[in-house]
Amino acid sequence: MLIQRILTALILAPLFIWAIFAMPTAYFSYLLLLFVALGGWEFARLIKIEQALYRSLVAAGIVGCCIVASEHAQNLQTVLYVSVAWWGLNLYWVVSYPKNIQSWYGSGIVRVMGGALLLVPMWVALTNLHSVHGGTYFLLLMLLIWAADSGAYFVGKAFGKNKLAPKVSPGKSVEGVLGGIGFALIIMLGFLQQQNISIDLYPAYLLLAVVVSSVSVLGDLYESLFKRTSGIKDSGNILPGHGGILDRIDSLTAAAPFFLLGLGLI
Repeated sequence: MLIQRILTALILAPLFIWAIFAMPTAYFSYLLLLFVALGGWEFARLIKIEQALYRSLVAAGIVGCCIVASEHAQNLQTVLYVSVAWWGLNLYWVVSYPKNIQSWYGSGIVRVMGGALLLVPMWVALTNLHSVHGGTYFLLLMLLIWAADSGAYFVGKAFGKNKLAPKVSPGKSVEGVLGGIGFALIIMLGFLQQQNISIDLYPAYLLLAVVVSSVSVLGDLYESLFKRTSGIKDSGNILPGHGGILDRIDSLTAAAPFFLLGLGLI
């Protein structure tokens, strides 16, 4: 499993980085839309929709919402603020789990809306990030998330004692999250020095790194809510050693809107 995981990463990561810098936003957005469609297909399974036709309809509906959102670019800030508020609500669901399950899982309509709110703002944020700020900042976001994830894993393995959300994801620890934040801060410091960013802006960028790395954990925990409630280990098996698309982009679903909004405020 570990070898599969490493080989998959070694193949896909360079290809995705190439796409970030080589593809114009118009084409890159379609690549991202493919991930959204696959994520929507997997999310439908997490909310107990097993029939292929209905899962396809859920995925198509989420893609359709992305297309509609792209035609109303003037409402970008509204989409981002709604997403931030929604993730605040998701934090409550994570903290209160397993209480109040019926509030976010009882209704089929609410479950499908959860998928749209999970994936559409992410796609809108990533598309605009690539268009406005370019590949360098897009890669920075990816590196922050990868650093936070890796830091949380290694620090948690070595020093993790205090469980973060044991009822949702028993493997995560407070120490791991702090380690992930530390790794993300190192990445951000390297970026600021490499890009010759004014030292006056360092505090704002470092705060952004803390927020993004922290929120990325929430994205992971939110998917874990559905996995635990549905009794499913992985969202899919499309990526050998990694599970499904959602298993790879769950942190990004939360981090992307916060990152773009934060850049706009700096």
